[in-house]
Amino acid sequence: MSGTHVIDTALIVTAHPVENSLSHSLAARIAARLREQGTQVEIADLHAEAFTPAMLRPDLALYHGDASAPPADIQREQQRVERADMLVFIFPVYWWSVPGLLKGWFDRVLTLNWAYKVAEDGRIVGNLRKVPVRLIATAGSDVAGFDKHGYSTAIRTQLVEGVFGFCGLKNVRLDILYQADTASSEQIDDFLHNLESVM
Repeated sequence: MSGTHVIDTALIVTAHPVENSLSHSLAARIAARLREQGTQVEIADLHAEAFTPAMLRPDLALYHGDASAPPADIQREQQRVERADMLVFIFPVYWWSVPGLLKGWFDRVLTLNWAYKVAEDGRIVGNLRKVPVRLIATAGSDVAGFDKHGYSTAIRTQLVEGVFGFCGLKNVRLDILYQADTASSEQIDDFLHNLESVM
């Protein structure tokens, strides 16, 4: 994980309910590697922290511009993002998308006038600080199955462009470990090794 940019702090967000899952194992190994390079790493385990993914009335007020400040739990998440020089999201693919818990994090945390704003001419302008984003997914199916049905393109479009591109971030990469349920230790090691050049 030795990119050309200097990463002082990284935020790793996980969204898997099982502590010894492959997602958590990947998060731990990536965190250890980053720490070896001198990077401070914060891990946001959304399940362990019982993050509330459902949009609540205060969230909708914020979306409609009727509130001055986000709820306290959202302020905490936004501060985590603001401290980070890199964002890493590690998650299983559920129904060709992110788990509902992570989707709810996107819904609630990436708020109007913080993650994006509406310019005077009506254009949407991304507002987030330009940091690299790494999306690391584990999928039960193989790449042929994803490609055959257009899922590979769909998940990249919704995440890389629809979420982070919308918020102004361009250095966004999605890597999927296919057939993760049956992946050998060697395959997982190879996957992590291939990530090192982009972390």
